[in-house]
Formats: sequence, C-alpha cells, structure tokens
Amino acid sequence: MIKAVIFDMDGLMFDTEALAKEAWFRVGAKLGYPIMEAHIARIRGSTPAASAAVFREAFGAGFDYPRAKAMRNTMVEEVIDRQGVPIKHGLVGLLEQLDRHGLKAAVASSSPRKTVEKYLALAGISRYFSCIVGAEDVTRSKPAPDAFLLAAHRLQIPPDACLVLEDSGNGLQGAHRAGMKVICIPDIALPPKECLSLASAVFPDLTYVFDWIIAISTYHI
Repeated sequence: MIKAVIFDMDGLMFDTEALAKEAWFRVGAKLGYPIMEAHIARIRGSTPAASAAVFREAFGAGFDYPRAKAMRNTMVEEVIDRQGVPIKHGLVGLLEQLDRHGLKAAVASSSPRKTVEKYLALAGISRYFSCIVGAEDVTRSKPAPDAFLLAAHRLQIPPDACLVLEDSGNGLQGAHRAGMKVICIPDIALPPKECLSLASAVFPDLTYVFDWIIAISTYHI
C-alpha cells in the first residue's frame, strides 16, 4: 500500500541534468581536464564529497572540485535564470493526482536544500511537498539509503509504504536499500542493468506513475 511518493529532483522532476552535463564539459575545457560522460554518470545522485572523490580519482588530488563545481553551478544558474527551470513531462499532473488522493510527496535530492527550494518555487510546485531532504541533511549520499529513510521519517510513513521515483543508478540502489519500492524514469542515460533490475517498473515519463500506484494498491484510493 503506497502512502507517499519520494521524488529525486535533477533529471527526474526537472531537465537539469542535461544543463549540468554541458556545463561540466565547459568547465573541463576551461580548466584543462578531459571531463567526459563517464565521469558525469558516476556522480549523478551523489553528494559533493562523493563527486569530488570521483574527479580526484580521475584527474589527481590537485583537482580543485569546489572551484569546478562553483563554475558549473554558475553556468547552470545563468541558464535557469534566463529561461526558467525546465519541468519534466507529467510532473505537475502527477503531483495533482497525489494531492487529490491524499498521498504525501517529498523530495530526496543530492542537491543543496536552497537549490531544491529555489527550483520548486520557480516551478510553482512547492505546496505539493511535505518535506525536503537536501545534500546537507545526510552524511552518506546515494547509493546509501539515508536520504530516503530520512524523508520517510519526516513524513511519518513506514519505508515499505513509500514509493521512490529515480532516474539514476545510485538512486535506484539507495531506494532499494531503504526497503522501498522504486520506479525508474530514465533521463540522459539508462542506468546499468544491475541497477535497473531493482526497479519495480521502468517508464518513459511520469505520466505512467499514478496508474501504476492504482494497479498495485490493495485498496481503493
């Protein structure tokens, strides 16, 4: 019985991963590092500390991750400030359905809380979410289950009554380890097969999610 839905943010609710990927390529070119898709794929859904470790493993201990991340953030924010936050297809409709039927919603993101709050406000959807878990709220990033478990705790919903929506392999693993059902909505790249196997379903966009919830429910919502 699903009582709450926990949303990842980047690449799941908002089409920001594409912006971030292009920004990382530009940062690499400016700083003289050959940042590639393989590096970016490893950091999706990770905290800054975990992401820094990936880049320093690839490019050496001298890689200045805080500077590179600040440059990337500036590039992304400049686009969003000009064009607005790009909302994924089906998001608003799904949130309206959840709200109409009394299912709680939360965000569990590896982005800072202030970024999550900004994007939700820009999209006009803040009111739908009962709680937000940001990068600073947990010490272990996805694929650890901490962010999802904290969201469930704040919602006062048992983990096994929560459904997670994710686009990354790290997120799928984290939700599974939290003892939650998880649906994958792939974004830029399909997660590895071993991660996809953890998903209860894989859908092309968010419009399919509510019907799936209805289909597995043992009660009439």
